[in-house]
Amino acid sequence: MNNNSDNIDPKVVQVLRWNLDAMSARPLDIRPPEDIRDLIRHTDELPALPETARRLLYLLDDPDADAGDLAKIVELDPLLAAQMVRWANSAYYAPPRPIDSIKEAIARVLGFEQAASLALGLIALSPLETPRKGIVGRDAVIRHGIQSSRLMLTLARSLPEPIRPAAGLVQLTGLIQNIGYLLLGHLLPAAFAALNNILIHNPTVELPVAERFVLGVEHGQLGFWLLEAWGMPLPLQTLVRHHHNPNYCGPQQPLTLLAGLADHLLGSTPAGLGPAPAEATTLALMRRLELEPDACREAFGKIVASGALKT
Repeated sequence: MNNNSDNIDPKVVQVLRWNLDAMSARPLDIRPPEDIRDLIRHTDELPALPETARRLLYLLDDPDADAGDLAKIVELDPLLAAQMVRWANSAYYAPPRPIDSIKEAIARVLGFEQAASLALGLIALSPLETPRKGIVGRDAVIRHGIQSSRLMLTLARSLPEPIRPAAGLVQLTGLIQNIGYLLLGHLLPAAFAALNNILIHNPTVELPVAERFVLGVEHGQLGFWLLEAWGMPLPLQTLVRHHHNPNYCGPQQPLTLLAGLADHLLGSTPAGLGPAPAEATTLALMRRLELEPDACREAFGKIVASGALKT
């Protein structure tokens, strides 16, 4: 009798053996999910949420705050101010003339809500010291976040008005949805390296599947625990936790599904994280958001052609 294993592609056997060898020597800092959660909640190695971010959260809750108040906070961080001016000058906004100050960027291009959300997202990512390179390294995650944010803003304009989320929250969600990867690289660098190695050798495996295999927990859960420890708003915690769940029902449902749809559409471009997703799931997300597939693809094509998805 023939052994069924004789019919397995040798390349598949090679990858399986590599994965088994890699996981038999699991790094010491790959811990059970409960231990990772406790580490995030209690370790002194977790950076605090920057004070600038806390000031921005207070500002967003202040009905009397204006662009001048926001500019004063942003200008305290020259790097952040430069990033926001660059954003305002991007192809996405295409201002009629160059923007050369943070006050002008807020007043003429971004608007108060979007500028504050952009600043908050960039500041939240800044204290996490994660290796730049890798499939889920800092460079890839931030590039994906910026491009997701721009794509989500474009798609959100086509949503039915009753379920259309605020532009600022859309932008902030796009930026920080994958913050769990940055936390992993900061707090557990050997586990981060092991995950990247598994992803390199398994390019067709969905990211959450690989994460459960290596870590026993997904990056969305890691991000949720971080935002919980930082005391970030509950809607953001929910969005970060569930943005890879196409069946999610609950608070912030339209925005959560919108993040998933943008992730699916970017999966077919160099900005995507992980393999291109299944077409059936992409279509299901469009239906749940009441978006016509042709209109959705047309909007995506236009933003790609304009260069607005470039960093």
